[in-house]
Amino acid sequence: MKKYFPILLDLEKKDILVVGGGKIAYRKIKTLLNYGAEIEVITPQIVEKKIDLLFEEKKINITLREFKDSDLENRFLVVGATNNKKLNKKIYELGDSKNILVNNITTKEDLNARFCAVHKGEDFQVAISTDEGDPKRALELKKQIEKSLEK
Repeated sequence: MKKYFPILLDLEKKDILVVGGGKIAYRKIKTLLNYGAEIEVITPQIVEKKIDLLFEEKKINITLREFKDSDLENRFLVVGATNNKKLNKKIYELGDSKNILVNNITTKEDLNARFCAVHKGEDFQVAISTDEGDPKRALELKKQIEKSLEK
């Protein structure tokens, strides 16, 4: 079992690639945009139309084509957000070999960066993650923390 070190990263103006155009890709994009990331989406097809809206608002760039190995060049973080487990694994293996942070939505093993459930207050953040556990449990804990902080 891998052990993950909790860390907060400055994503302002960092070059981030999201491979995929569905609902999970959209959620990852929205999260990353909240932290000032510069995002390129590469996908043969946009499934989640909200991604198109982000492009129209000039918040992201979109390249409509299949992923190429060279797409990883000069990336700080890559998110493999396709429904193709083999492709997401390939993205992880290539990225990890280049010391690029890679989040993979289809597995708990083939990634070296995980997203946390985050509660953001006015002057603090609380990030919750699980070790090999169910990410839904982290979301439940986040909701409990939010309720306790409202009091």
